[in-house]
Amino acid sequence: MSERPADGQASPSTVPGEERDRRLNRAIRPLLVQYVLAFTGYLSLTPVLAVLVRDGWHQSGLVVGLALMVFSCSSRAGSIVLSPWIEGRSGVRVLLLANLVSGSCFLTMSVAHSVLPLIVLLAAGGTGVSLNGLVVRSVVAEWTSGSPAQVTAFAKLNVMLNLAAAVGPLIGTAALDTDAPWRLMVVIAAGYYAAALSMLLVVRKEGKGFERGGKRFSFRQYWTALRSSPFLRHVVLVSTVGWVLYAQMYSALPLHLFATTGSKLQVATYFTMSAIIIVVLQLPVSKGVARLMEARGVALTTVIGTGLGCFAAAFAVLALSGGDPVATYAAVATFTLGEILFAPSVDTAFAKSRDESTGGFVAVYTGKQFTLATGEGLGMLLGGGFFEYVRGVFSPTVYWAAFAAAGAAAAVWTVLRRVRTPSV
Repeated sequence: MSERPADGQASPSTVPGEERDRRLNRAIRPLLVQYVLAFTGYLSLTPVLAVLVRDGWHQSGLVVGLALMVFSCSSRAGSIVLSPWIEGRSGVRVLLLANLVSGSCFLTMSVAHSVLPLIVLLAAGGTGVSLNGLVVRSVVAEWTSGSPAQVTAFAKLNVMLNLAAAVGPLIGTAALDTDAPWRLMVVIAAGYYAAALSMLLVVRKEGKGFERGGKRFSFRQYWTALRSSPFLRHVVLVSTVGWVLYAQMYSALPLHLFATTGSKLQVATYFTMSAIIIVVLQLPVSKGVARLMEARGVALTTVIGTGLGCFAAAFAVLALSGGDPVATYAAVATFTLGEILFAPSVDTAFAKSRDESTGGFVAVYTGKQFTLATGEGLGMLLGGGFFEYVRGVFSPTVYWAAFAAAGAAAAVWTVLRRVRTPSV
């Protein structure tokens, strides 16, 4: 990659000392602005999409599940499909295009929401989301290459993402009106157009695009690595199951909350609380886990299994809650603790799986993106469609109890199965 910052001057990574850091801060500021605007829109839609499709556009449970699966897969893995196209193009221009595509798709959904247009527009809009997440990190990585400020720059991206996660659900639930669903889509589209505008203001001054070359992801190479590495197979299987469980947070849970809670604002508080918990606890918990792994020899798979156990415990609380708000808050908090343990540990596990057979980190994390898309896609399909069926035929308790049992079994298997962790 060879991306220049917005001021048109030499890359900040080539400027020595404090002046370089000041240029870095100025250079990434528009990226942070567009990032928080775009992902606030994305996270405004995600928690309410199931309710919007079912009650706003009067689609069946099967269509709800299909819509959630398509949106989840495209927003996670769409950029992987387009990665050859990205090479040799301007990162800032790709961000501009991605925001315009997502905004236009979501705006069009306000008037075109029969089954086929809905699925196509969700797929295209989600691909724009995925492109944004991939390209903004690539641009920041290039601009801050060789600088101590790189860690700070990525930390700022994480802060923006969690800010979007805290604000987005509030906007989504406040703007949701199932009698006039177009209002929410207009609000979301406006956020994406604002993000595009922030890129338009700098696009004329930025320099050349991503360099061609480098090692691309290969399915054949990754399949060979899976067959030869027990650790990688274990990580792929465990993480896929974990993402199926995690996807219930944004599929079955919103349907459950809207059915048991009379206030849209209260529904939003569950997701906002989850984001705040992550902002406050992620760093200290991760540091504590790292100390345990180093000082006590706690296995990485034990940490992942503990996260799965927290998911299972949260589902058990939901099964027994009977819709009680206090119990539901406790379940969401427990689920969030599981996410804090599970998500970064899975990233670490994939990093440790890298060797000559899997290729570089890009190939490893491309494989991880497919795992994430597969697990979340299946989880969204179950949470959007199967939850409605089980609730109608039996009760929500049966659904949550089944997932609690599945999560507990996965947690026990993950902890007890002994797989040697590579010393990468």
